[in-house]
Amino acid sequence: MRKWYETLWARIGLRLTGLVILGAAWFTGKAAYVQVHSRASGPARLGDLALCAAVVALLIVGNALLTMGAGLWKQVEIPSRWSAVQVEARQFEVLLSRKDA
Repeated sequence: MRKWYETLWARIGLRLTGLVILGAAWFTGKAAYVQVHSRASGPARLGDLALCAAVVALLIVGNALLTMGAGLWKQVEIPSRWSAVQVEARQFEVLLSRKDA
């Protein structure tokens, strides 16, 4: 069975969504620029920081969707040393218990 993200319309839609999100990031960045430069210099307010954090989050998500698209949902194989499930228990020999020592 074909997964939803493997269809042509899903791939196109994901990339277009990335473009829309990047456009939203541009408008949010423009609003942050206007908000910061519209008042005298001083420490950043909580709203300024939240707006900048929103710009960064939108840029990251938009770029990921635009460049990777449906590849974000692909399953990748993780090496056994990094997985939480250990395939077999490792046996360690203690040097002192060896007979030829």
